Amino acid sequence: MKHSEKNKTNAFSVALILLSIAVAVAAPFVWNRFIEGQLGVITLVLIEVLLLVFILTSTHSIWKKSGSGEWKLKSDKKGMKLYTLKVPGETWLKIKIIGRLNAKLKSILTLMRNPDAAKDVGMFDSHYIKGWDPKLDGVDPKLVYYTFKQKLFPPFKHREFVVKSEFSQDPVTKEMKFNFVAAPDKLPVNKRYHRVTEMHNKWRYTPLQNGEVEYEFIYDAVDPGGYFPYALANWLIPSMLPFAFSKMSKILDKEKYRNAEVDYVQEVDEPVEAMA
Repeated sequence: MKHSEKNKTNAFSVALILLSIAVAVAAPFVWNRFIEGQLGVITLVLIEVLLLVFILTSTHSIWKKSGSGEWKLKSDKKGMKLYTLKVPGETWLKIKIIGRLNAKLKSILTLMRNPDAAKDVGMFDSHYIKGWDPKLDGVDPKLVYYTFKQKLFPPFKHREFVVKSEFSQDPVTKEMKFNFVAAPDKLPVNKRYHRVTEMHNKWRYTPLQNGEVEYEFIYDAVDPGGYFPYALANWLIPSMLPFAFSKMSKILDKEKYRNAEVDYVQEVDEPVEAMA
């Protein structure tokens, strides 16, 4: 019953929005029939502004209330599946990508968690936060804090990420999991960049019997902020992520990843004794 009432309300709101758009488009062509001169121009501008505000606020309200809270398949191309999830009450889409790679687990981990790999994935100025470098500070490499930046087009500021990176591996299946959670208070604010304060991206890499590794990536940036329009992001990010993921195999084929050695990761056929 509630679902039916919600649909009726949404249908009515959509009808009002479409009517408002029609009036806004038609008004400049017929308005001089009602009021001429400067008063007519001022009145027309005022009406157009009010209609635009109504259209934007109503569309925002409908979108924010919408959503099933369930993953929906949006594309399945070249062995890569893309899902989106809309949570009622939120405006940003969550995105999930599932695909496969031919690569060692140690190669994947090196690309995922080594700040030196930032340039290969389109980031820059990446480094461990002071006190959290496994080599220099002796901390457990399974939990580190580091930062990196991402270029954005004008008029938006480049994004600065300060994250907690957590790693775990199943001792039986050798499945690897990564959590990247925003930790904005770990570094002083740099006003030249916009710091992302809410993020929880998740990665899972599962070795398969045929030697491939299945990956699952969940993009969950609650609000990247910085006045970036969520409508643009919800269209742009699902389009860009598959393109970025299609480059992973080529990146992992670089010598520094093919020959990477990480002592806290175990390959499928590697004995436990081989791990430090």
